[in-house]
Amino acid sequence: MNIAVLDLIVPEIKETRAEIRGKVEAFFRENRIIPPISYEGLFDFADKLIKLYSWDEKYRAFIMVCCGNSIWRNVVGSVPYNRRVLLLPQCLKNSRLCKAEYDELGLLCRECGECNISFFLKEAEKLGYEVLVTDGTTVTAQLIETGKIDAVIGVGCMEVLQKLFVSVNKYAIPSIGIPLLTCGCKDTIADLDWIKEEIFNLQEKKEFSILDSSEIKAKTDSIFIEKHLSNILGYNGDKTERIALKSLLLGGHRFRPFLALLGYEAFCKQPIESIANRMAVSVECFHKASLIHDDIEDNDDKRYGVDTVHAEYGTPIAINIGDLLIGEGYRLIAESKLAPERIRDGLKIIAQGHKALSIGQGAELVATKNGEILSLNAILKVFDNKTAAAFKVSLLLGATVGGADKKSLEALDMFSHNIGIAYQIMDDLNDYQGQNGDIAIRKFSILLSLLLEKISTFDSVDTNRIMELIKTNSIQDDTETLLKQYISEAKSSLDNLDNFGLKLALHEIVGKIFKDYI
Repeated sequence: MNIAVLDLIVPEIKETRAEIRGKVEAFFRENRIIPPISYEGLFDFADKLIKLYSWDEKYRAFIMVCCGNSIWRNVVGSVPYNRRVLLLPQCLKNSRLCKAEYDELGLLCRECGECNISFFLKEAEKLGYEVLVTDGTTVTAQLIETGKIDAVIGVGCMEVLQKLFVSVNKYAIPSIGIPLLTCGCKDTIADLDWIKEEIFNLQEKKEFSILDSSEIKAKTDSIFIEKHLSNILGYNGDKTERIALKSLLLGGHRFRPFLALLGYEAFCKQPIESIANRMAVSVECFHKASLIHDDIEDNDDKRYGVDTVHAEYGTPIAINIGDLLIGEGYRLIAESKLAPERIRDGLKIIAQGHKALSIGQGAELVATKNGEILSLNAILKVFDNKTAAAFKVSLLLGATVGGADKKSLEALDMFSHNIGIAYQIMDDLNDYQGQNGDIAIRKFSILLSLLLEKISTFDSVDTNRIMELIKTNSIQDDTETLLKQYISEAKSSLDNLDNFGLKLALHEIVGKIFKDYI
């Protein structure tokens, strides 16, 4: 839906603005909506309210802003001041008297008092806000991506607010939009009371608590320091253990252990560090074991820019190291101080994931041996068994150990299924785009499977011909369409997740992973 087609009009009369804001607030007090919410969702609510109160259609965009604010206000109010950013437009300045300078972030207010910018700057910074006086949304998007802020309060014209919505909605960042009363990009006027109301809004509602993803990422990274990791594993310098330790420390984003900790802290009221550490290392053990075995099966000599384990130590040792890491993954959970039923459930999740991975890898190996191109359904099943299974093990293990209920686990299972398949589709798409069509059969590119849907037979060895067929049959477009479908389904699957902090964190993760496709 194209948001640019709306009239971007703010009611001139103060009483009209107050009526709309008040009735929208009352509506959402009676009809509680758990964010995030899409543009389409806001459009539909505005439609309902316009009909209910016979409001002028030209105020639809303003009503949508008020709807979004009402849905997010309690969440923003629960975010500490020092984790918020206040965005003020440069056009609020007194253009005749302003002597401020500018840098790459925007206007550097001299706090002369000739306009309202200095007042809000002082008040907000005193509370702990990050304050930016800028007319663009690029800087805001960059700040959001750093993970340093958890909420945005933006003041601007309606056009800027709709652009800001795109940025904050992509990452599910709690936000409040306050439209300027006049436009023209010079000497504009704002509703000062409204701005003050939103700046000072602070609530302590635990049901809207946000997980600090940056802190959890830092905890994850701290686990994979040699001395700390060696202590968790209980290693004492055995030669085989040293090789296993080296492989665990080498490369990677630690995304799987991060997801495990995220799931654990989302559901556990009093997280225990030793349990969290064992769980994080367990999922990384399984991941690194699968890579070691994959490298042998694919005959790859380099990973993370260095020799693979089998290239450095030989295939027999590499197989043994992979087996050791699998055993360690199970041992770390089995010997933890969890309740017996939690250990049982955790081991079941791991075993199911291990089985799925082996079946998915087996399908690839058999297809390679037979020189097959997998059908679309077959390759999606491989993606589910390999990539999605890794997401499932990490998230479900963490959530289960943390005490998640059945409904939450089912929602996380479906989310993992969709995001895992989407991730692998994107990976194949990036390989195709980034390596000038290097789509050898061993890569099991989904582009080949989609091509097979349109052309029943073609020579899989003739790369130039395949490239031509992919272009003439719009296979790249088909791949992107399928990717966006799974991204959408991943986000929709979170509608059934009641844990607000985890729900928001996972929406943010989806936004960051697939930012070029949302």
